Amino acid sequence: MPALARQPPRLVTFLAVLLLALGTTGGALISVLRPQVQRYATARILAAREVHNLSGSRDYDLEVAAEIVFTIEAGLSFFHTHAEGMGVILLFAGTAVSSLVARGWLRRGVSALVGLSFLFPVGYLAYSGLILGYGKDRGIALAEQWLLIPFGSAAIAALLVACGAAVVALAGRRRAARAEAGARGAGAALPAADAWSPPPGAVLLAAILLIALAEIAGASLGRWTPEIRTVARAWILATPAAHGLVGSRDVDDEIVAEALVKLDGGLRLFHLHAEGIGLVIFAGGLVISTLVAAPRLRRVLHALLAVGGFGFPFGYLLWSGLIPSLGIERARRLAEAVVLIPFGVALVGALWLLSGLLAWQLCRGGARRGEDAPVPAPGGMALPPVSLVLASMLLLVVAEVGGASMVRFKTDIERANRQRVEARAQVHGLVGVRQVDAETVDRLLARADFALRLFHLHGEGMALVMFAGGMTIRRLRAAPSLGRLLYAMLGAGGFLYPFGYLAWSLMIPALGLDPSKDVAEYAVWIPFGGAALAATGIIAGILALELVREGRRG
Repeated sequence: MPALARQPPRLVTFLAVLLLALGTTGGALISVLRPQVQRYATARILAAREVHNLSGSRDYDLEVAAEIVFTIEAGLSFFHTHAEGMGVILLFAGTAVSSLVARGWLRRGVSALVGLSFLFPVGYLAYSGLILGYGKDRGIALAEQWLLIPFGSAAIAALLVACGAAVVALAGRRRAARAEAGARGAGAALPAADAWSPPPGAVLLAAILLIALAEIAGASLGRWTPEIRTVARAWILATPAAHGLVGSRDVDDEIVAEALVKLDGGLRLFHLHAEGIGLVIFAGGLVISTLVAAPRLRRVLHALLAVGGFGFPFGYLLWSGLIPSLGIERARRLAEAVVLIPFGVALVGALWLLSGLLAWQLCRGGARRGEDAPVPAPGGMALPPVSLVLASMLLLVVAEVGGASMVRFKTDIERANRQRVEARAQVHGLVGVRQVDAETVDRLLARADFALRLFHLHGEGMALVMFAGGMTIRRLRAAPSLGRLLYAMLGAGGFLYPFGYLAWSLMIPALGLDPSKDVAEYAVWIPFGGAALAATGIIAGILALELVREGRRG
C-alpha cells in the first residue's frame, strides 16, 4: 500500500488557505485600484520631500515620484504572485514534512518553520508601505532585513529538511528492502483520520486540465510568438476604426505596437494564471474535502472553487483574442464583464469562505473529526513516490535560492555578463563604439536577466505541478506500468525543464540571443517540457475517462 499524505498542523493549513485568499484578492484589487494607488502614493511622496530626497523642482520631483510609485506597485504585484505561490508551497511542504519526518519534535519544529514562511509574501506589502514612510532605499532595506530575508530563509530551511527526510526515507527503504515501508517514514503508522481526503474527480480534472492548458499556452508562446504577432498585426490594420488609426505611419506604428504588447501580455497572463490557479484548485480541493464537514457546503465550495478557478484565466485569453477586432479598452471591459469579474468573484469567495471556516475551527480549539470534518475516503490521498517528493522539494529549494540570489547579486551578475558580451564583440555584432553598442548590450543583458527570472518562476511552478501530479497519479485506476511511466515523465521532465531558462541565461553572453535560445529549446525545453506536458495531458485524459465511466454507471 502506498503511504498516505498526512495533513500539516491545522494552523499551517489555515495560513496556506489565507495566503491563497489574500494573494488572489490582492491581484484583483491591484488591477481595479491602480489609479487610486498611484494618486495616493504620489501625493504622499510629494508631501514628504526630505524623506524621498526631492529637490523642490516640480518636473524633477514628479519624475522621481513616478519611479518610486513604480517600485511600490512592483512590491504589490510581488505580494500577489508570491502569496499565491507560497500558499500552495505551505500546503505541499507541510504535507511532505508531516508525512516523512518521523521524529515528533523535529516534525513540529519544521512545521513551525513552514508556518513562519507565511510572513515572506507579507514582506512585499511591508516593502511598499515602508518605501512611502522611509524612502525607497531605506524602505527596501528594512523590508529585506526584517521580513523577506529571515522568513524566506525559514521557507528554504523547511524545504531542505523535507529534502533530507525524503533522502532518509529512500535510504531506509533500500536498507530494509521493503518497497513502501521505508517510503512511508512517519506515515507508516498513519491513521486514516490524519490523511488528506481526495477531492471529487471533477475538481481534480479541472485542476490538472487547467495546468495542462497553461503549459500548452506557454509552449505555444515560446514557439510561435512571431507568427501570432504577424497575424494580430494584419488583423489590427484591417480594423483601423477600432484602434483609432489615422493613416500616418509614425502614429499608427505606435498604436499597433501598444496593441501587440497588450495582446502578448494577455496571453502570458493566461499562461501564468492558468498554472497558478490550477494548483490553487488542487490545494483548495484537498482542504475542502478533508476539513469541511457539511456535505452541502462542501459541494458549494468545490463548485465555486473549480468553476470560478477554471474559468477565470480564460478572461485573459478572451481579452487577447478580442484586442485586434475591438481595441484594447473595449476588449478589456468585455473580458472583465463576461469572465474575469464573475469567475474571479466565485474563486475569491470560495477561498475566503474556506479561510473563515478554518479560522472558526481554530478558534474552537481545533476541529473534532466527528463533528467538523467529513469521514475520509478509504485509504485517503496517497503521497507521491518519495523520489518524486525529493525532486519536487529540491527544485523548490533551487528555485527559491535562485530567486534570492538574482535579487542579492543582480549588480554582480549584470557586470559579469556585460564583460562576457563585450569580450565576444564579433558574435554580437559590436563595433567597438560604446554609444553605438550600448543598445545591443543592454538588450542582451535584459534578456539574460529575464531568463533568470523565468527560471525562478518555472522552477517553483513545475515543482508544485510535480507534487500535485504525483498525488493525482496515485488516484488513477491505471495500469502500474503506466503509472511508473507517468511518474518518470513528470519527475524528469518537470525537474529539468526549468533549467533550460538557466542555461539560456548563461549562454546569451557567449552565443547571442537567438542561437542560445535554439540550444535551450532543442536540448531542454522540447524534450523535458514535452515530457511533463504529455504527462499532465495523459493524467487529465484518464481523469476525464473515469468521470465519463462513473457518469454512465450512475
